[in-house]
Amino acid sequence: MSEPGVNDEEMSAARLMDLVDSVQAGMKSIENMQRQWVLLTATGSAANKRVTVSINAEGTVIETRFSDDIDDLSYAEIAKAVTEAAQNAATEMQRKTAGLTASLQEQSSRIPKLSELAPGALDVLDLVPAAPQVSLAPPDAPERLAAESEAMVFVDTEQSGRSVSQSGVTDSSW
Repeated sequence: MSEPGVNDEEMSAARLMDLVDSVQAGMKSIENMQRQWVLLTATGSAANKRVTVSINAEGTVIETRFSDDIDDLSYAEIAKAVTEAAQNAATEMQRKTAGLTASLQEQSSRIPKLSELAPGALDVLDLVPAAPQVSLAPPDAPERLAAESEAMVFVDTEQSGRSVSQSGVTDSSW
């Protein structure tokens, strides 16, 4: 129901201006979050803190440190500890990134969805599938090889839905 003396067109214009203000505030929040994100680092340790790995916001290793008693470990134990420390740093980075983006997500939840402005319209985010969980298995682990073989299914493009001549190349200039 409209307010007395206010027509639907004026209400629509006011809602649109509110939306524009919300989007502008959201853009400023994104810029602020990006400035903070590029400065993030996270550190993880393993093997009783004998191995420490630090990463930047993109997950790139920026420092690896060994304690003075690292020689108590075998090469295999050191390798395993480096991997574990890097994974711990990545988990810490995910936590920090989630904390940084939480306020942005809360703010964006207040912006009206397209379906609220145009009933029946689909919201773009409703169409995005959830990302699958990334494997932590080493490159040659059986679970990774099995997943890769399942993902590597190719369609014969020559035979996919169109008729192809079986006579081969017919251009005599070859």
